[in-house]
Parts: sequence; C-alpha cells; structure tokens
Amino acid sequence: MVYFQINEHADYAKRGEDIVCAAVSSVSQMTLNGILEILKLNGKVKYEIDNAGKLTCDLQNSDLTEEELKKVDILTESMYSYLKDVVHEYKEFVKFE
Repeated sequence: MVYFQINEHADYAKRGEDIVCAAVSSVSQMTLNGILEILKLNGKVKYEIDNAGKLTCDLQNSDLTEEELKKVDILTESMYSYLKDVVHEYKEFVKFE
C-alpha cells in the first residue's frame, strides 16, 4: 500500500464517544507513527494530519529502499486487515475503498 487517507466522522455516536471513529483513528495513527518513528522514515514520507482529523500518508513518490518498502508494507497491511474487521462489524458507519 503506497497511499492511505482517513477522513470524516463515522457517526456511530457523538463526537468523543464514537468507538468506530476511535478504532479507525487509532489504527491509522499507529500505522503512521510506526512508519515515521519506528522505521525512522520521517522526511522520506509525505503525510498530513489536518485540524478536521483527516490523515493522509503518501509513499508514491518516496525514495524508500526495497527493504524499507517491505517494512512499510507489513505495517499498512496490518492496518488494512484491522480495518476490514471494523468494516465487517460496522459496515453502515465505515466506507472502505
């Protein structure tokens, strides 16, 4: 996976009480944190987190090595697997493309 974006509110519950939104937000932030802090790829990866809560991570034009890409792929595939489970449980509240 070379690009992911998380945006909008799940509308499962009120803001601050929405477990679906919290699940999606935490797994996406954990994945980005793993890429930046654990793999130490800050500066090689374009990302943005805006005030509305939209998170974007773009690796499409990065100069990552093959080894770095493999490690990033493990993190993003783990996120993808988790998000599929969330969609399965809460499909009316999460749009997954």
